[in-house]
Amino acid sequence: MARRWAVGMVVPLLFVAACSRSGDMRVAEGGGGGGGVLPGNNPKPTNTQLAAGDFGDLKGLCSAKPADQKPASQQVRGVSETEIKVATMADANNPAQPGLGQEFWDMGEAFADWCNGQGGINGRKIKVDKRDGKLFEAAAATAAACQEDFMSVGGGNPLDDASVEPRLGCNLGQIPGYLVTTKAINAPLQVQPGGIPANRGPVGPYKALFEKYPDLKGKVGILGQELDSLKPVADRYEDAIQKAGGTIVSKQLSPPIGATWRAFVESMKAADVQILVSAGVFAVNATPLFQEMQNAGWAPKVILSDQSAYHAANVQAAADGLVDSDFFVYTTFWPQEAAKDKPVADLAVQLFHTKKKDARLVYFHYSGLNAWLLWAQAVKACGADVTVECVLEKSKVKDWTAGGLFAPNTVGPLTEMDANPCFSLLKLGKDGFQVDKEVTKPSTDAIFNCSSDNTVTLDQTYS
Repeated sequence: MARRWAVGMVVPLLFVAACSRSGDMRVAEGGGGGGGVLPGNNPKPTNTQLAAGDFGDLKGLCSAKPADQKPASQQVRGVSETEIKVATMADANNPAQPGLGQEFWDMGEAFADWCNGQGGINGRKIKVDKRDGKLFEAAAATAAACQEDFMSVGGGNPLDDASVEPRLGCNLGQIPGYLVTTKAINAPLQVQPGGIPANRGPVGPYKALFEKYPDLKGKVGILGQELDSLKPVADRYEDAIQKAGGTIVSKQLSPPIGATWRAFVESMKAADVQILVSAGVFAVNATPLFQEMQNAGWAPKVILSDQSAYHAANVQAAADGLVDSDFFVYTTFWPQEAAKDKPVADLAVQLFHTKKKDARLVYFHYSGLNAWLLWAQAVKACGADVTVECVLEKSKVKDWTAGGLFAPNTVGPLTEMDANPCFSLLKLGKDGFQVDKEVTKPSTDAIFNCSSDNTVTLDQTYS
């Protein structure tokens, strides 16, 4: 059986089509449509300074000082003595959902502008080439990057299987913000900062909710998506929930196109679902689903989603009074709402606001920045001889935290990685997502529960 690897805490970001009531096609909004200004509390950065070249505990990440050694004689595509050209993939100009992945471009440009302002990396300035896959043109965007760019960093395309062959054919290494298809996930010549092995998964968030709501753990529902590549996601969730002590009373898969929610809601209502676990559904604009729950006069007591649901559509739905459940998202990063408690998180907000003033960070921003920071520290470590092979080798890092912005996670060969045992449960309200320490029960003075029993070996794996 082939091993599949997931990007994110549990599963690949679920960029699959879903439909609103009007039938217009939507693609998963992991980044929330550009991270616009949202209602309610939108925390501003405090007095944290973008210290010269430092990002959290990544000291001297960017500097005008050249590396000590002299570069080798061979010419490397996209690399000169003064510049490194890097591709960032997105699908912002697709006709189905304009703006998809714009967050990756915004964060890439914000990071490059800041780093270049400090002198670049070992004196080399970063030039970001925005490569647009337009949903169905990922291969062409990759081919364009192959002509000019050193690597692909901090982005991704929903239909990324088409990009694999041209990428490998031109030796375009990558550190992506996300991956989706099995072919792309299993491809070589890359490091995946959030990779998870197929046979491991987190149970900590389920156990925490079951402890908070002990009378509800016997009535768990799963709502996933009817797509061959994503059906196993719901199976893995079911496996993990059962291992955490929950009982599944409903498991449904919605079609990726043309979904109408009435039958699904009525089925969950009939099964008396009290805790609804989303296998990708709330990574898209779920407003029609919330509305259908209100129409039916029913909602589960609790909804739980992975970190891809940390986006604008859900905050807007809560602000509009559409969310009648206790809605939790489990994450591995410090959210903007808690930035005042963590200088490096405040730094991330400040960095982003240099590009998008007053906007709210969403999950795509975090995953993109994570990739950029990993890439930058690797380029710095390679010194004068910057090659794809060196950068990927130096990207193998034990207890990687992106300068303290993420919970520690060892990055390396996929066969040596594990599911991150750390999580923080964020509760959705009209002002955004707030860390719920009572439910999370942090194991340190931070916001993460990092108990060793938060991950388990799963019986269900991707095939």
